[in-house]
Amino acid sequence: MTEISSGGVVIEDGDVVLCSRRTFGGPLRWGLPKGHVEDGETLEEAAAREATEETGLEVEVIKPLGEIDYWFVPPKGAGGERRRVHKFVHFFLMKAVGGDASNHDAETEEVRVFPGEEAVDVADYDSEKDMIRRAIEEVASWKT
Repeated sequence: MTEISSGGVVIEDGDVVLCSRRTFGGPLRWGLPKGHVEDGETLEEAAAREATEETGLEVEVIKPLGEIDYWFVPPKGAGGERRRVHKFVHFFLMKAVGGDASNHDAETEEVRVFPGEEAVDVADYDSEKDMIRRAIEEVASWKT
């Protein structure tokens, strides 16, 4: 089974916005906002929608950052079967342009803003750490 998702590295005043959520197994994990691409949506539209839903912030998409892929096994379905899922996530660099982090959706437990390198350390997934580094490098290039 294959899933396509889209998300972003949201920059607010030069810092990185991370979300915390529970995994299928229960532990709290810090990561980037992302989610399924809905019918009729572009990857960019889905990324912006997911970022706004999960962070409560209004965002502007700046540019694509790249794609990651990984495998996972979700909890058993209604029929009791367990299938491996190959997930592809397309990430975009975004900047926060408004909104309020307290308006995040119920899927997200907390939204926090971290200085760039601290965000890399706090993020729980190596592939997302790489996306954060790409975003930090891109933003740094604007200042030179």
